[in-house]
Amino acid sequence: MYKLFTIKRYIEQIIMFPFILIGRLIAILYPLKCEYDIFIFFPGFSIGGAERVNAEIIKSFDDKKIILFFTKNSPNEGMKHFFELPHVTLKEINHWTDNKWMYWGNLIYRGICSQFINAQSKKPVVFIGQCNFAYKLTPHISRHIKIHELIHMYDPRFTWVWAPFIQFINTRIIVGEIFKTKFAQCYKEAGIPDKYLNRLRIVFYRLEFLPQQFHSRTFDLPLKIYYAGRGGPQKRVWIIVEIIKRCKALSLPVQFKLAGSFKDELPQVILDDSCYMGELKGGQEMYHFHQSNDILIMTSAWEGFPLVIMEAMAFGAIPLVTNIDAIPEHITHGQNGYLLNHVNDETKLVEEAVQQIQTLTDQKDSLEAISRNAYEYAISNFSAEKFRQGYREIMLGS
Repeated sequence: MYKLFTIKRYIEQIIMFPFILIGRLIAILYPLKCEYDIFIFFPGFSIGGAERVNAEIIKSFDDKKIILFFTKNSPNEGMKHFFELPHVTLKEINHWTDNKWMYWGNLIYRGICSQFINAQSKKPVVFIGQCNFAYKLTPHISRHIKIHELIHMYDPRFTWVWAPFIQFINTRIIVGEIFKTKFAQCYKEAGIPDKYLNRLRIVFYRLEFLPQQFHSRTFDLPLKIYYAGRGGPQKRVWIIVEIIKRCKALSLPVQFKLAGSFKDELPQVILDDSCYMGELKGGQEMYHFHQSNDILIMTSAWEGFPLVIMEAMAFGAIPLVTNIDAIPEHITHGQNGYLLNHVNDETKLVEEAVQQIQTLTDQKDSLEAISRNAYEYAISNFSAEKFRQGYREIMLGS
């Protein structure tokens, strides 16, 4: 498969060469007005945990001049303000690079961006935040320039996007040990040479804000259970909806609150019941949401290690989450959270979650200790300094 990917890439490069050339000529005629240390490519700035992590990466290089390209249309601007920093120049090129009716614009911008990068008098660093456009840009960047990538989560369906360009990526940053195993299997199945496994590096996420004191709560009934994030097939909000319905049918002493960009995925009965709180913009709104609730529920089909879990733990909220990917590397069942094991059987997952919620309501006196364990784990493992040091060592060698 890898050989086919490579052949396909060569054919595409030949076909698109005239567009690349046009882009390079445009960049020569209209060069950047100053030099940059780091060129960064992110998909967008809508509300989401990945976008928050991307913003924290930017902050880790506050002593460097950064030019940041957004390459996909964002459904909202909820996280844009996190990227608007004094040392960052923002370029929204998504009008050209994410327009299927003007796909030639995507090709031309590969020429423009590669010329910008290659023309720097001092070799810059290139960073990719799981961005389709940037992968396709890599063959046109000088081989003397280092290219680094962050993989927020492993999805085998995404292999066809990055696999043809893996030889050009110097470092692939992952967020947990489990992904080393997953990528080793993926490389084997796709025929990707083992030598590229040596380019994987682990850097855990960090939190923008870590409370200095434990936020104690009483866990009085009804227990307050919440979800915050996106919708879609990965997050499987429809399973949470079924859990809510089952808990109501059993008259369990719980109260659900949902926040995020998935209103159109919720049935009217949930909207009428005031479960849905709308979209949150992060920062203080999100922190208050964590503080005001007791149990974070997530029924994702796949993940990296979600930022929302980290935040919940930092504020003493207890995770009740699916046992997938890097999550069990941080959550120990019954100690600092709870794991749901029936990931692939949605019916059993609903039953398991409802049973666990019922157990929590019956044993609520034990939740204070688990809440404190979650807080202490977050304080010990999600610091800004570890995150900053990890990225700077990889990208700057310092």
